[in-house]
Amino acid sequence: MPVSQWRQFHFFDKELVVDAENTSSPPQWLQSIDITASASNVTILNHALAVVFSFQAYAKKVTHLKHMRTKNQLVSIGRRDAFMDPDALSITKDDEMGVPVIKVWNLEKADKAAKTPVLMRSSKIQHANKVFPVTAFAVLENMTQVALGLENGVVLLMRGDISRDRFTKSKVVHEGSEAITGLGFHEDGKNTTLYIVTLARILSCETSNKDATQVLDDQGADFGNAILTPQESHQEMVIGRKEAIYFYGLDGRGPCFIIDGEKTSMTWFRNYLAIVSREPPPNIRHSVVGDIEGEQSDSSAEQAVMSPSGFGDTLDGTVLTLYDLKNKYVAFTGTFNGEGLGARPQAINCVLGEWGELFVITEDKKMHRLEEKDLDTKLDILFKKNMYALAINLVTSPAQTSESAAEALPQTSSSEYDYGTVVEIYKRYGDWLYSKGDYDMAMQQYLRTVGQLEPSYVIRKFLDAQRIHNLTSYLQALHERGLAKADHTTLLLNCYTKLKDEKRLDTFVKGADDSKTSFDVETAIRVCRQGGYHDHALYLARRHDRHGWVLTILVEDLQRYKDAVDYISRLGVDEADDELSRYGTVLVREEPAETTDALVALCGVVGGPGPEDFIHLFVGRGEWCVQFLERVAERRWGEGKGKGKVGEEVETGLSRLDEDQREKEETSQRVVGNTLVELYLDNGDKSAANDGEVQDHAPSNPDRSKWQQKAMKLLQNEKMSFDLDHALVLCKMRRFTDGVLYLYNRMGLHKDILQHHMDASNHKEVIATCKKYGDKDPSLWTQALSYFAEKGTRTGDLLGDAGPPELLEVLDTIDKRNLLPPLQVVQVLARNSAVTIGMVREYLIRRIEAERKAVDESEKLIHSYREETERMRAQIDELKGSPIVFQATKCDLCRQPLELPTVHFMCKHSYHQRCLGESDHECPRCAPEHRAIQELIRGQEKNAGRHDVFLQKLESADDRFAVIADYFSKNTFVTVRPI
Repeated sequence: MPVSQWRQFHFFDKELVVDAENTSSPPQWLQSIDITASASNVTILNHALAVVFSFQAYAKKVTHLKHMRTKNQLVSIGRRDAFMDPDALSITKDDEMGVPVIKVWNLEKADKAAKTPVLMRSSKIQHANKVFPVTAFAVLENMTQVALGLENGVVLLMRGDISRDRFTKSKVVHEGSEAITGLGFHEDGKNTTLYIVTLARILSCETSNKDATQVLDDQGADFGNAILTPQESHQEMVIGRKEAIYFYGLDGRGPCFIIDGEKTSMTWFRNYLAIVSREPPPNIRHSVVGDIEGEQSDSSAEQAVMSPSGFGDTLDGTVLTLYDLKNKYVAFTGTFNGEGLGARPQAINCVLGEWGELFVITEDKKMHRLEEKDLDTKLDILFKKNMYALAINLVTSPAQTSESAAEALPQTSSSEYDYGTVVEIYKRYGDWLYSKGDYDMAMQQYLRTVGQLEPSYVIRKFLDAQRIHNLTSYLQALHERGLAKADHTTLLLNCYTKLKDEKRLDTFVKGADDSKTSFDVETAIRVCRQGGYHDHALYLARRHDRHGWVLTILVEDLQRYKDAVDYISRLGVDEADDELSRYGTVLVREEPAETTDALVALCGVVGGPGPEDFIHLFVGRGEWCVQFLERVAERRWGEGKGKGKVGEEVETGLSRLDEDQREKEETSQRVVGNTLVELYLDNGDKSAANDGEVQDHAPSNPDRSKWQQKAMKLLQNEKMSFDLDHALVLCKMRRFTDGVLYLYNRMGLHKDILQHHMDASNHKEVIATCKKYGDKDPSLWTQALSYFAEKGTRTGDLLGDAGPPELLEVLDTIDKRNLLPPLQVVQVLARNSAVTIGMVREYLIRRIEAERKAVDESEKLIHSYREETERMRAQIDELKGSPIVFQATKCDLCRQPLELPTVHFMCKHSYHQRCLGESDHECPRCAPEHRAIQELIRGQEKNAGRHDVFLQKLESADDRFAVIADYFSKNTFVTVRPI
């Protein structure tokens, strides 16, 4: 695009630099500087434009200066000074004054005597012992290579650090006939290439590879119109010609910018290319005239343009223009006039950029400062002109330099602006485009605000405009950035469904990696279901392990029950437990076999989910519930497996459980057992009901018999736990007699067994029950006696005086075991008026005779006890009051004749004292008996306070009165004191 189409702005403020003390005149140091061709002084200023150093560097003229920023050194080239160089004595005076000299100054150290920076190195520049002026100059930042272009077309390359090495090597890398107008180094890693610009050609020389030279273009450039791009890498040569500006890289000519006009010099300032020309390009002359009119009257402006002293004159460059080549706009164009009305524009001698400001020195020894407007001001200007794209470019940093036109330019940075400011610009740009009806471009700007701008602001705009395609792209961007909420996902999927765009829906649902999912999965599943895209919803649910949603879709939407069961079978224990609790009832109804298999696999492991939690799923499907519980009991607890391998595995699993888990396992087993008993009996009743028979007696229906056999087998299985009371109630409700009797026996309810046979009037079983359990519970005979006595009231039950055989058998057993006193037997029999004395005559005779014998024996025992007591009392009286005569002649221990000293005891036993030893306080022969009596007395005293022992014997005894009498006979209730 030619410059004539570029936007033009006034982004720089121009002011005249004046002296600090005298504001009406330029700085004093500027007046003493000679900027003409004969200048020999070097002046160094600080940021306040105060002089730091000002010294004469050469006798004649300073031609080139280069500040090395990394080392803070100054490299200068000028005419040789014979007085300052002792080596000049060997050269004629005329040659002395023309030899170019390169010098290196250390700006960090000062020569106090000379009041100059320390001169580190000074070398003369010659070719073939001839003197030629230096027309171009380039030096690497590390100062290891210096290129010098001479007027005769020769390029000298000096290798070695010119600031440190005493001797450096110089080599001719190019020799031609045209004067050298520009030099520049290109560094790429270890490779270094030198750009060489002459009046007629542009070349490149690889200084690190045998100085190979390559022609880049057959057109050269004038003096001052060849400069190097300022970036540190990928440097390119910028060539200014009358018709355009060209960029040259190692591969030749690159991009160009059409900028007409005679150019006298070029330099870089920030991201701007500053060009000094004799006249501005035709398209911007009007703006320059406007600048002059702002400073002069109308007549003076006309005179400046039309008179020989105006732009039509052929003076050196008087117009300064700043171009932003990347963003393609002119930031400043202007001239610098002298004093007074009608003063012509002054020639520009020097353009310097430092400290973020641009300084222009004109031929009338005045310095002008160009200060760039702050970014806020520039943005305000652009916003007023609706130039948002350019505003965005100003506040964003460009990419790295490359061979393209935009990337060939210097970098700019607007770090003082955060990303939020850039987003605000994009928002304003999008709003402006939206107001113009350019919805597609507006959406492009809004997409750049994702993450900063509230999404609802954009969404509302495009909902109103019904721009569903644009809205879709914005919602997609939200999801790609991971900023979408559930409502955004819902809206995006609704857009897809409205557009019937299954391809993009597939990409959205199936395209992203699991780790990069940028939307709310559950919301996406819900919307796909609502839109009828069940397969997409199922895919999402499966991919993101949303097990609940998978089963919801399979069961409720697709009715693929078998697939649902298969999916549950592959889940973990906890997940399968949860999902079966939700959909188990439906799955059992639709796919009972597969669902039962899945439940068995889930509950058939010791410590797994309890089968009792799933019994409710089989409501109305009792046969499948029976199968489920039987298989679980077999696999989990080894029911019916014996002590084989499976049984060992079950026992091993149970042994690993802790106390709480084991208690839970027992509870689960009990519930399963209770349920199985109930199901067996229910199925048996249903089978009998189908044939119209529900009777107390054994059914003839084979199905009912089969179910009752199963129930009986379960009741008899010692490994299977169940609630005995619950099972007994069930057996009674279902009239399962065998089960009732078995449970009575297992629970020790012998009286209930006897009562059952009594209720059934089964006399044979009554007697059999008494015989079987009478030893454990003798009261059964008493109960049987009452039963037979009462049953005798019916006609024909009693057979004359002989009585029924069952009654007689009961009476005989009671008599043999002495279960009841005769009086109680008579009282029981007296309840039945049909029972006569003749029936029980033999029993009564036997009992009376036995009682009489017992009384006689007791009287004899009493008489003997009385005689013994009297004898013992007489003996005690004798010991207390009568003398005792000891007539023993022999020792009762050694059986030797007694010899003094002897010991006589009251029991009339005598001993040698030597035979007794120390045990002379008790009779050795009577001591054991005495000790036994004393132990008995101590035992009685001890038992006198042990009421619990007495009560325990009393509770367990058949004849409690006998226990009490025994205690009284032993004086247990009285504390006995030894005599």
